[in-house]
Amino acid sequence: MTYPLYRTGTFAVVDGVSHPVSYSVGDNYVHFPPATPGPVPFPRQELAGAVPVEMCERVFSVQVYAAYRDHRVMVDAAFDNGTARVLDAEWDQEWATINGFVQENSYEYYKTVDMRDLRDYAERQNDLLFTRWRAARFVRPVDGVPMHGGWPNGQAAVVAGRPRSGVLETEGGRVAAVTTRAEYLGYSCEVAGISMDGSVGVYYLGTDFERAEADGFRPDENLRWARTVHIFDLARYHELHKDLLFDQWRESRDSLAG
Repeated sequence: MTYPLYRTGTFAVVDGVSHPVSYSVGDNYVHFPPATPGPVPFPRQELAGAVPVEMCERVFSVQVYAAYRDHRVMVDAAFDNGTARVLDAEWDQEWATINGFVQENSYEYYKTVDMRDLRDYAERQNDLLFTRWRAARFVRPVDGVPMHGGWPNGQAAVVAGRPRSGVLETEGGRVAAVTTRAEYLGYSCEVAGISMDGSVGVYYLGTDFERAEADGFRPDENLRWARTVHIFDLARYHELHKDLLFDQWRESRDSLAG
């Protein structure tokens, strides 16, 4: 059988339960599947068709990533026989060809692999309500007005549930090590905290430290390159959920195979 927690697409969380939906960023409504007539009544009549976005705790799109032979791949589909169709996410044509990937588009190389060969299985959950949430709570930065910092008193600041981090038990029985991430000036960064004035503490996740230093990052007491930026300077805000149950599932599959 395939990994039971595999999913892709767009989801809305209501009362701690995730539901597949369709949603366009900026819309006032999330579109749930319509109620279908039958002997079993629809469990939540109010969650059928167009539902006001205010009813949702979170709305996010999911892409699944993993490591395959020490390279990052996107898990495009999972099948009942325990295999998965994966895309080389590092755009390394030579490595992909050597490792049996087949070119399907100009830069896209796919392969069907055993899911037991995957490591570091994680969901990238793109926060589709972030820009709406940001516009409702913060004003754009004003020249000359200093930012207070996204980590007052050395502690990460949280505004209305953002950012999230740590080991979390989420909807559908999922257990994940969660970090919140975004891009700043094209850099991939971890979001450490958000203050009420809109200042955000971020950690640089790249390796070009000379460029990071030129753009204002400095090593902190833990030698992590950090700086404070404004929340309107962030793009592609998302959560990375490293699935802590996947290895357990994979090991159980290995024991069955033996």
